[in-house]
Amino acid sequence: MALAGAGIATSFAVPARGQTLLPVRIGTSLSDPFLEPFYAQEKGFFKDAGLTADVQSLFNGSAELAAIQGGSLDIGNTDLIVLANAYNRGVDVGVVASGAAYNADMPTISLCVNKTSVYHTAKDLEGQTIAVTSLKSSATSSVSEWLVRGGADFTKVSFIEMLFPQMGPALASGRVAAALSGEPFLTDEKDNIRRLSDPYTYIARKFYTGVWYGKRSWLNANPSTAKAFVSALYASARWANAHQADSAVIAARINHLDVAKVRSFVRNTFAVSLEPRYAQPPLDLGYKYKVIEKPVAASDLFWNPPLP
Repeated sequence: MALAGAGIATSFAVPARGQTLLPVRIGTSLSDPFLEPFYAQEKGFFKDAGLTADVQSLFNGSAELAAIQGGSLDIGNTDLIVLANAYNRGVDVGVVASGAAYNADMPTISLCVNKTSVYHTAKDLEGQTIAVTSLKSSATSSVSEWLVRGGADFTKVSFIEMLFPQMGPALASGRVAAALSGEPFLTDEKDNIRRLSDPYTYIARKFYTGVWYGKRSWLNANPSTAKAFVSALYASARWANAHQADSAVIAARINHLDVAKVRSFVRNTFAVSLEPRYAQPPLDLGYKYKVIEKPVAASDLFWNPPLP
């Protein structure tokens, strides 16, 4: 799914021979939704846009945010709810581009239980513990909405933070009753788990699961670099959406996985514009369930390039 429409301008001039490339330091992770910079690096999209990119793999979005605020990174990717809470606390952040996009027709994240579990409905999970990757994120709000729509009292459910690789064993041991897990672990654990629901669909059928951002002060001071980054990123997104078999080769290599295995996963697709209508739904649901401190308009998070 490529979400089309108006967004930050993505045109750029090809650098002249011998022209100095603009440096940019990018933080991301090795999970499928965050691989656009690696594709852009390998396919030459950064160089074509006039950039020399230092792409660094970090543990999670919180580490990226800390590195950006500390000045050791320029651009990172995270959940909109994380940025909304930072914005509400006065942290200097500005969204420059969309990243991976959720598509309800091809879900890459699902609420799962152990295959032999006695839990079948939302109501069954009252009094139980559900694992999510982050408490202050779309994971918690989406599962809460699914619980409510299924007739459960979401306040009677406990949430615990857990990494995707830990969720399968936690379900098997009974440490948690359910877990919001994602690819590639959904495919890896398919013989041991049962999918209960796709809670992200309760946010919207299509929305941004992650966005690229930097400090607004850095973006304002480096608008040419920021615009070139957006151009290269969306070039990478278009390529990855159209060449999933080829992108699987890159994803497999950097994650030390078998290519055939990566190609068996339900792969993420990437948006190619930045629009409020695909950013607002997770913010609204996040505020409903108080994982966002105050309501935030998506457009207030977006960086607008300064006029020449």
